[in-house]
Amino acid sequence: MENLSPAVKHSPEIPLVVPVSAYLRDHRADGRCVLPAAEALQILARTLPPVYDAHRQEGAQFSHLLFVDEAAARVEAVHEIEPLTGGGCHSRLTTRRTGRRTACARRIEHVCVYFPAARGTGTETGEAAASARAGAFRASGERGRDRDEEKRHDSAPFVVPVARLYGELVPFGPAWRNVTGEVRLTPAGAASALSGGRFPEADGPLGSPFPFDAAMHVACAWGQRYRGVVAFPVGFDRRDVLFPTSSNGRYVCRVSPLGDEGATLRFDIRIDDEERRTVEVIRGLRMRDISRGKRIPPAWVREGA
Repeated sequence: MENLSPAVKHSPEIPLVVPVSAYLRDHRADGRCVLPAAEALQILARTLPPVYDAHRQEGAQFSHLLFVDEAAARVEAVHEIEPLTGGGCHSRLTTRRTGRRTACARRIEHVCVYFPAARGTGTETGEAAASARAGAFRASGERGRDRDEEKRHDSAPFVVPVARLYGELVPFGPAWRNVTGEVRLTPAGAASALSGGRFPEADGPLGSPFPFDAAMHVACAWGQRYRGVVAFPVGFDRRDVLFPTSSNGRYVCRVSPLGDEGATLRFDIRIDDEERRTVEVIRGLRMRDISRGKRIPPAWVREGA
């Protein structure tokens, strides 16, 4: 986190009314509608004061699932902003919960993430900043492609068809089925084609939430095959949105496993567009089983691992 100029004063709490759109009702866990992590970050970015850079995020923690009443038309939440001395801020998505036996309400944190101070204003903050960030990743991206080629020669991939991915491994509804090509898994990593989704209204400052979400489905499939767990995202070290994705766009993701931290799986993810331009990079994505062993991968995905 960089030592930048102090932030401009603004409201430390922004009340939010989140519409329960049709596409949100398709994101489910244990039969209940759950707000996706990618959508939660988009909500924070939409209401982030312009003195901060929404396209770079650090130290994200997905603390508690936000279950959504699918009969409700909206969810009331709060965007809490904690300015930091260095110029950035901690940004939190919270809701209020009232106890069953008491009228007292408590604040539940669902997402916490750090945003740095913005560099410059206007288009300089937008396209120029994106180009600068992209340049920092370009060389490593090319080296990554070379390594990917070597890995493909080292071992034959285990292929998961899209129908089985969403039918048996990641059973979300149609709106969130945005892995569009077969998932190719090896011990060294995973890759697949992605879609930007079919809901333009979901696009925002971070682009479309669907490619990032779908890339985590690919990482989940890798964890089921090579670690025997159904892992959900619980945070990441850093995310750079270099060029925002868009609905109906076509992308490719590459997932690289890092060393595990106990029961927590860790990955780097790179998302490229059709021109092989890196549009999004996620470093140190953390995933783990949050079901306490209730979710178990099917036997077929573990065969020969």
